[in-house]
Parts: sequence; C-alpha cells; structure tokens
Amino acid sequence: MAQGDRLRVKRRLAGPVCYRHHGIDVGDGTVIHARPDDPARLFGGGRVVRTSCEEFANGESIEVVNDLPAMFPPEEIVARAMRHLNREGYCPVIDNCEHFATWCATGERRSRQVDAVMAGVGRIASAAATILVARSAVGLAARAARGPLGAVVTTLVRRRLG
Repeated sequence: MAQGDRLRVKRRLAGPVCYRHHGIDVGDGTVIHARPDDPARLFGGGRVVRTSCEEFANGESIEVVNDLPAMFPPEEIVARAMRHLNREGYCPVIDNCEHFATWCATGERRSRQVDAVMAGVGRIASAAATILVARSAVGLAARAARGPLGAVVTTLVRRRLG
C-alpha cells in the first residue's frame, strides 16, 4: 500500500450479506474514508474521517483497488481527500465510501456496489412485471374460454388433438 492508493476491506452488513468499505491511503498509516456516524443507522448521516489503518481494516485484510485507473497523482488524490475531512452528507446510495474514494482518484463519483444493487433491483422489477402481464393474459384467456368464443376454440382444439 502506498500514498494515494484506494483501499477496501470487507464488511458484514447483516448475516451473510457483505459489502466493501473504501478509503484513501494517506501514506502515513492512516486512511481517509466516508462512513456513517452510526453503522446501525446507515441513513442516519455520516462524514469523511481520518482513522488508523487498523481501525479502517476492522480486523479484515486491506486490498488495493486497481479498477478505474487514477486520473491524479498520489499527492493530489490525498489532497482531494484531505479537503473533505469532516464533510457531512454520507448516504449509502448516492454518497458512500466508494463514491468518495473513486472521486478522489478519478474525479467521478461512482460506486460499482450501488450500480450492481440497482441492476439487481431492475431485474427483479422486470421479472415481476413479466409475471403480472402473464397472469393477466392467463386470466383474460380463462374468462374468454368461459364465453361462446371459448367454447368454439375448445371444440376446435379437441378435434385437432383428436
């Protein structure tokens, strides 16, 4: 690990659900990272803090993040992080630790974790809509089958199947 590196550690959210907590290596044994004031209340606010590497790691192994290449030299990455120390406004969806660390290094506020969750929510919503449409179509077909046209179709199908 070196000054300006983006770091991450595994954190347990609840039960088997984990996420990655991100920060910026200051190069002196400390890390600057955004975090909630109370980990039990993720939407209760938070701030950008500077802690020891040990506190940041919280007993987990620290990894260096290499995806999305840095657009700034290490000194500038750290300076960008330092300018935001004690800034409030943490939000796990739009301004979390990964948004912050990625912005410090690249100038873009991005969180691949949030992107992945939102894509999953989109897939679930799409599947739910498909099921609702299919159930509606089946219901319409069942109602039609009970009417005069349904009797004709049923007779034709029976003759065809034989």
